[in-house]
Amino acid sequence: MQLVARFKLKLLRALNVKVDTYRFIAEKDYAMKILQIADQSEEEDLILLALQLAEHQGLLGDGEKAPPAKKSAPKPSARDDADGDAEDKKRYMFGARG
Repeated sequence: MQLVARFKLKLLRALNVKVDTYRFIAEKDYAMKILQIADQSEEEDLILLALQLAEHQGLLGDGEKAPPAKKSAPKPSARDDADGDAEDKKRYMFGARG
């Protein structure tokens, strides 16, 4: 809500455009129209706020999808664990005191 309020005030100061906050949140068509007006501004802060709001409201297109998540290494099975313990026991040569 703070982001919407900052955007509304910045748009009013920069371009003298009044925004109906409730309608902006409820209607996607109205929000897109207002965001396009803000995008034509010369003020960087206003454009950044417009982009943040568009992203927050899901108005930005899918664009590039995120890369698939990396797969983790397979978990060792019980059989692998047993073999690993046997190998560790073979390597063990001396106690803590030698």
